[in-house]
Amino acid sequence: MKRNYKYALSDHEGSSHKATPNFIVAHSTATPNGEAWAVARNMKTGINTSQTYVHLVIDDNNIYQVGEIGYDAWGAGMPANSMAPVQIELCEFTDHKRAMKAYKHYINWLRWSAKKYGIPLTIDDKKPTGIKSHAWLVQNGYSDTNHTDPWGYLTKLGITKAQFAKDLKKGFSGENIKNTK
Repeated sequence: MKRNYKYALSDHEGSSHKATPNFIVAHSTATPNGEAWAVARNMKTGINTSQTYVHLVIDDNNIYQVGEIGYDAWGAGMPANSMAPVQIELCEFTDHKRAMKAYKHYINWLRWSAKKYGIPLTIDDKKPTGIKSHAWLVQNGYSDTNHTDPWGYLTKLGITKAQFAKDLKKGFSGENIKNTK
């Protein structure tokens, strides 16, 4: 799956601060049936008012890059934003087939991001490194928000924390990730 840059922030938008590579942040949109292009577009067009964006937004067919990978994004709150070179939003679908296809892309891009920055493929363990849910960041004082994603949505799909951890370790074959423009 090739990244689409149609809604990427321009040079004068977003943060110009390089993030410390402590963890990758796993989000979900809380926008039922909102596709990646729409979520990314809203982040791009609302940057000057909402000042909220992530690096990547993923659905069942697309991945849109909004923020520059490796730099702070404004999606997880403080101080997490400056500690995460990649934050990824998973689009939520009521159609289970679409949801699971998007989930597989999400897992593979979380894995790609973690490997790119030498971050462990762990989820929400006690260490301040690894892949972290937005919920974990809040619960452990790394976020000044009140978010609990992506666990509510993943639970609806039948995905437990144990399954998520297993999927992060193994990944999904046949779901190609291309790091090209």
